[in-house]
Amino acid sequence: MRHSNLYTFVFITIVTIICAGLLSSAAYFLKDKQQINVEVDMKKNILKAVKLLDSKKISQKETLDSYNKYIESFVVNSQGEVVDLPEGTSVEDIDPEKEDTKPEDERLYPVYVKQDNSQISAYCIPIIGKGLWSTMYGYLALEPNVNKILGITFYKQAETPGLGSEVESEGFQNKFIGKEIWDAEDNLVSIKILKLEPAADSPNIKHEVAGISGATKTGEGVMNLLLKDLTKYENYFRKVTEEKKMSEVTEDVE
Repeated sequence: MRHSNLYTFVFITIVTIICAGLLSSAAYFLKDKQQINVEVDMKKNILKAVKLLDSKKISQKETLDSYNKYIESFVVNSQGEVVDLPEGTSVEDIDPEKEDTKPEDERLYPVYVKQDNSQISAYCIPIIGKGLWSTMYGYLALEPNVNKILGITFYKQAETPGLGSEVESEGFQNKFIGKEIWDAEDNLVSIKILKLEPAADSPNIKHEVAGISGATKTGEGVMNLLLKDLTKYENYFRKVTEEKKMSEVTEDVE
């Protein structure tokens, strides 16, 4: 009986070691592929936000070709200044969540711009924040005036299926298109998410969208993360607006 127990123990130990080795090997050899998939997914969602990609499935090559052709990226600091990346680092290496743990004057914020004939036609930033059950990840794209929303995507979340998970639906995301993040006095007000459809005569209708029925907490999470992340880029967006005004004045003088 003792011999039988010892045999069983040794057998289980050997099988466990072999399985652990196989899993470790698989994880090691698939690591590069997984990283590529994450990068492609990120770029695909940026393309969706800036309206260069609809919901149809496209290949990795098509995604990367479109991204490389139309999207340029850089980072800005908390003062809104475009800065150089550390040597050996790309914009894709910047993790917004990790940046938030750094002192404010050391943080780097990624910016993705859509170029049309050498002209910027959209600005896109990552948006990340807590919902009811999970952290939600997405991208927000603004028109060249850095006021009107061009598009928004949420591509990773674990909210309640059929309720909060609807943040990934086109129906919810399309509600943001054309909404404005600045008020008439140039205050950054972001977007308020209501329980019901905004009243047609609401004075703030430009800054309001209807939330998801039965997912109030998820809607509050989206509202909070938008304000939080837009505030990070406020100084940069103000610089963009000022540069556009100066450019228009120069063109008028000429």
